[in-house]
Amino acid sequence: MKRALFLVPALFLLSSIGVRGQIDAPRITQRDFKKLIAAKNVIIVDTRVADVFEAGHIPGALQLPLEGRLTWPEEYEKTVVPLLLKTKKPVVVYCA
Repeated sequence: MKRALFLVPALFLLSSIGVRGQIDAPRITQRDFKKLIAAKNVIIVDTRVADVFEAGHIPGALQLPLEGRLTWPEEYEKTVVPLLLKTKKPVVVYCA
C-alpha cells in the first residue's frame, strides 16, 4: 500500500500563533519517514476518515481527517501545535 507522506514544517503550524510565512510542505520518502519513526522524532498525522483509520494505522498516529476539506482546519492546530511546541518534532501527514 502506497501512502502519500508530507512533512509539515513548523512555520505552517505556527501560523495560528502569530508566525507568518509561505506554506511549504515537501514530500518525503518512505525511507526518510522510517528513519524519523525509528528515531522517535516525528509527530504522525493520519488524514483518513475514522472507519479506515480504525481498520489500521501507523502506531501513535493522530487521526485528523481531511476528507472534503481543501485546507488544514484551524481546530486541528489546537491539537498539533501544542505537541509541536512541546516536542520540537517535525510533523508528517499521510493518507492512503
